[in-house]
Amino acid sequence: MFLLRVVVFFISILMLTILAYPLLLILDISQGGTYFGLCNDLAACEIGFIEGPRLLITLIMSFFVLVVILRLIMKLMNSINNESSIL
Repeated sequence: MFLLRVVVFFISILMLTILAYPLLLILDISQGGTYFGLCNDLAACEIGFIEGPRLLITLIMSFFVLVVILRLIMKLMNSINNESSIL
């Protein structure tokens, strides 16, 4: 049961990281960064047209996969709790 709680904690952290990633990119660019190493010079940087939507779809799909895994773990935890109770 403790291991399942640890897995739920790590999944929650991963979900928060996925949600914060676009904000971290914007913060990096606003402070004169290199888009986390993607571009050395932002004025001359050429990012493909499809890169933004591809990143968005990847983040959304990974978020929903984590939601499904989290939901399955919660159902498993509920079934374990119900079977072990004396009521």
